[in-house]
Amino acid sequence: MIKLLILLCVFSQIKEISPDKKCEIEIVTKKTEKYNLLVKGEPITLTVEGPTYLRVYTRIPWSGDFKGNRLYKIILQENNLDEKIITLESEISSVTKDKSGRPLSKWRSFYLEVGEGINNYKMINWASPTDTILVQFKYEAPKKWKDVAATDYGSIIEAIEAEKIIKYYGLKNDNQITIGISGPTKLKVISRLSYDETITGEQNYTMLVHEKGKTTRFPLKCYKSETIRYKNRKDIVPSNAKAFYIKLGKGWHTLEFSLSGSIAKEAALRFQVEEL
Repeated sequence: MIKLLILLCVFSQIKEISPDKKCEIEIVTKKTEKYNLLVKGEPITLTVEGPTYLRVYTRIPWSGDFKGNRLYKIILQENNLDEKIITLESEISSVTKDKSGRPLSKWRSFYLEVGEGINNYKMINWASPTDTILVQFKYEAPKKWKDVAATDYGSIIEAIEAEKIIKYYGLKNDNQITIGISGPTKLKVISRLSYDETITGEQNYTMLVHEKGKTTRFPLKCYKSETIRYKNRKDIVPSNAKAFYIKLGKGWHTLEFSLSGSIAKEAALRFQVEEL
């Protein structure tokens, strides 16, 4: 009897459905994850043995009907010596809620490069829309990227980031930066808007990418960085870094970048491709 049922399942087919109207749906799984609570006035401390990488995932509880992006900041202290501010920006998630049904933000993450031996970290909720930031720790190494040099540009701007000098290409609002690159590859473009003494608050700008008569627009929103400064340009202050990605097919690509939609007179760009 069991063999007969198996044979019927194998050879049976749906011959016809009427009316045959279809739609596509997206299945959202009921996956649960545990996060630690980083509450104002209650720092989280952790001890990690290296060398390794630790990826810190974060979310914030969402309150009210606010539809835009929200900022939150974590003070990270390493081995009771080095201290830096981690600024994160997120928006409400359409699929993630806590157990009580309260909406949460989309996750945002940063990496800790843990040195050899025992390392101690302290995280402080310095600023957030509510009293709580959700944090989760995973052993994950970041992707490795290598810089791509521009072939035509106006100037070099040196940024001091995490005690390192990082080279950016200066982009005036009436000029262009050109790079040549062979595909297939994915190009990562990191941009910082340049704030002068006349510019304050949150700013919108658009990066235009031109190739073979086609223009692609990348709208971006930024704010003045509180932690990064330029070594060789005292007249401007960089914004927080905003990244976008361009998938490039086979062959040689010549890309031209220009700045649009901003009262700022210039921006700074950095180009990278993923190391294979």
